[in-house]
Amino acid sequence: QNSQSLQSNLEYVEPSPGYQYTFQNILDNANTFTHNNLFHNISITHTLNPSTFYEVKLSYFFTNLRADANGANYNSYTEPTDFVNFPIQYFNETRDTIGVIPGDGFWDVGNPYTYRDHYLEEYSLKGDITSFFDEKNKFKAGFNLQFQEMQMLDVYKPWVGQLGLNNDIYKVYPAVGDFYAQDNINFGGMIINFGLRLDYWFPGKYVDDAVNNPDVLTIPDEIRKEYYNNTFGWFGNRRWKARLSPRLGISHPVSDNQTLYFSYGHFSKWPKPQFVYAKLNPLNSQSSFQKFGNPNLDPETTVAYELGLKTQFTPDDVLTVTAYYKDIFDYVNTRTAKVKSARLAAQRFITYVNTDYARSRGVEIEFKKRAAKWFTGYATFAYAIVTGKSSSADEGVLVLRGDLQESIKEQFLSWDRPITATLSANFYVEEGSFGFGKGILDGWNLYFRIFYESGRRYTPAVFTGSIDEQGRKEYEFVRDVRFGKIGDDWFYIDLNFEKYFRLGNASVSLTVEVNNLLDTKNATIINPVTGRAYEEGDDVPSSWNDPRFPDVQAPIQPFPFNPARYLTRRNIRFGISFKF
Repeated sequence: QNSQSLQSNLEYVEPSPGYQYTFQNILDNANTFTHNNLFHNISITHTLNPSTFYEVKLSYFFTNLRADANGANYNSYTEPTDFVNFPIQYFNETRDTIGVIPGDGFWDVGNPYTYRDHYLEEYSLKGDITSFFDEKNKFKAGFNLQFQEMQMLDVYKPWVGQLGLNNDIYKVYPAVGDFYAQDNINFGGMIINFGLRLDYWFPGKYVDDAVNNPDVLTIPDEIRKEYYNNTFGWFGNRRWKARLSPRLGISHPVSDNQTLYFSYGHFSKWPKPQFVYAKLNPLNSQSSFQKFGNPNLDPETTVAYELGLKTQFTPDDVLTVTAYYKDIFDYVNTRTAKVKSARLAAQRFITYVNTDYARSRGVEIEFKKRAAKWFTGYATFAYAIVTGKSSSADEGVLVLRGDLQESIKEQFLSWDRPITATLSANFYVEEGSFGFGKGILDGWNLYFRIFYESGRRYTPAVFTGSIDEQGRKEYEFVRDVRFGKIGDDWFYIDLNFEKYFRLGNASVSLTVEVNNLLDTKNATIINPVTGRAYEEGDDVPSSWNDPRFPDVQAPIQPFPFNPARYLTRRNIRFGISFKF
């Protein structure tokens, strides 16, 4: 889990690891995440003739996520409070008026700010037919129909009123699916694969009724009109959207051991449910900077190009070099909208719109090595750059709150990690490999993986030149450039060793697994002053609670010693398995 596992439209949550640091003294009161997943599948394959067959799959999928305070219902939540505890910490001890620091930043009683329970139930029918027109031409077509039931209960600050300070409750019945056709043709070694895919989406009766309901003031007349212009009608006045996506792939041998390949395709992703359905019910509660769903959102679309060269030096040595470019548009962001009603004065609110974009380009190099059964090796190197207008759909809200300055140019995105490299190897010695030491020197498997990646991007905090009365340097975030710097790189080594032997009629396996063998510190929470995880004595931004100059006015933040500021340190696991 992480801090955004329950990200919704109610409140903005800053991305961070999932450890609930402020509840570490009362973990029984912290949020518990309960997942329940069910999947059933029935498939039939029928061969019509020697060149044609079809498959039909009927599936049922159910998933539920509930986040509650260790099983408590939302109406039993209480507000979290930080008390003054022993030993009492004083300040201004040399003055006439002595103060008491009001707490340590950790909750002593109470529950989290969020209660959430949502589920998705889906029935799907998938069919594919494959036909070989001849030995060089394979045709395939199919469909996938998904009928869903989705329910959301999201309550913010449940201890306020009947349903919290803010809430979002809805139950919807959308339908999504696709139809596709593709043809694979072989021309004397050159392979062409081309196809067309149609993705469709029915937002459901909940959205259609909201668009037709004049009491839903957060849907401007312009949006209502565009919704009908951009959708198609179906029986019973249901509305739906569709997107056509072409795909093309070509591979061609340039020599006996080299193949050049190229691919081009459009890929669509329908909007997240909260971007569409949030607060379309006029009875939902309202709060400052809340976000309302937009029923007229379009799918996020990626146009991807890829060019690569695959070289096989020997049957056991293969090198692949790939360059790619991805253009992602119709990213969802938040904007202020204005509604003019004949019954009410003009109102402003925040809604979701398709206004952002992103670009990803890079190069990937992959090398595979094999030596009989005893060794396989794998090495990869990737360099990529990801830029765009915003890293989150909530950045528009941060601009409105004054927490962020709106960017008018492309900038690095939060998930941009320029360099990624891995080196892995597997050694396997089967029983009887040597003429001596049987059962001791043979019958084992050793795997290791070396991983390197550029650090997380962060927005730096710079020294303002001012020092407060306590002697603390004041740092402020750079507001006009987000994620302009990269934190400390990540590096770790994982190791796995298995030893096999027989015990009577049973096969026994002993396992030793070591993660982060060298116990390196890989920062996940970046101190924006230093570019690495916080260590005692480091300067921190003015908004952080510095242990050298502790905050003395409530509310108090805990000192930045969150153990989740690093990835998992070295850990060793032992295992044993028996097979009869």
